[in-house]
Amino acid sequence: MKRLKINLLLISILLTAMLVAQGNERPSMGEMHGRKWDFIVEKAQLSAQEAERIKPFFLEYEKAVWGLMEKNKDFFRDFYRNKENRSEAQYAEMNERYVNLEIQKSVLLKNYYAKLKKQLSAESIFRYFNAERSFRKDLIDKWQDRPRGPRR
Repeated sequence: MKRLKINLLLISILLTAMLVAQGNERPSMGEMHGRKWDFIVEKAQLSAQEAERIKPFFLEYEKAVWGLMEKNKDFFRDFYRNKENRSEAQYAEMNERYVNLEIQKSVLLKNYYAKLKKQLSAESIFRYFNAERSFRKDLIDKWQDRPRGPRR
């Protein structure tokens, strides 16, 4: 169970931060948001008018999530690099940060959803969220298939 939680945390961090790229280069935040946006618009079959109306909300949400990840990335990275002699207090802090991060992301998603509901039909939102999940799945698949360099 503990290993599953750690794996889920790692996947969440990697996906939300969107640090996966082709080869060994990492795209900028703007590039990744552009790729994600294009994928979602196509996969969700949004009209040009729908896409135009909700793109500002998409960018606002993505930047907010990215900001949360940036605030926590050093702590998470250090925690996973320093595997030896972790104390109960360090595990407790990791757990607290993880749960608080998920709560903050959930609040952002709820606010984002409220904005989408004013602009799109329920069916369009459903397709939109499915497209977003498909993007994450494709990202994981590409990340797992990427060439591995030496571990740091």
